[in-house]
Amino acid sequence: MEKKVTLFFLFSILQECPYPDLITWNESGNSFFVFNAKRFAHEVLPTHFKHSNFSSFVRLLNMYGFHKINKSARGQRNSETEIWEFSHQKFLRNRADLLTGIKRK
Repeated sequence: MEKKVTLFFLFSILQECPYPDLITWNESGNSFFVFNAKRFAHEVLPTHFKHSNFSSFVRLLNMYGFHKINKSARGQRNSETEIWEFSHQKFLRNRADLLTGIKRK
């Protein structure tokens, strides 16, 4: 399976919002949050991405030019409390037409 298909799966999950307590768009729709990376890795990744490795998911996002926006308070970083926020200038809510413009580094 081509890796770029993963971006379409990710976009679909965010649009349909079946896991609002684990992954959702930010209010303005120009980035998305992953809450509780451990649960996300065990509940969402195997179902939609055929693996359960959150680090691999982050590496894939980095390969396509996504940036992590740090949201953790100092001293509170662990897989259950850290909020991960990722953004890409062409990964926007309701703009599936932009996905083809996301290129691998």
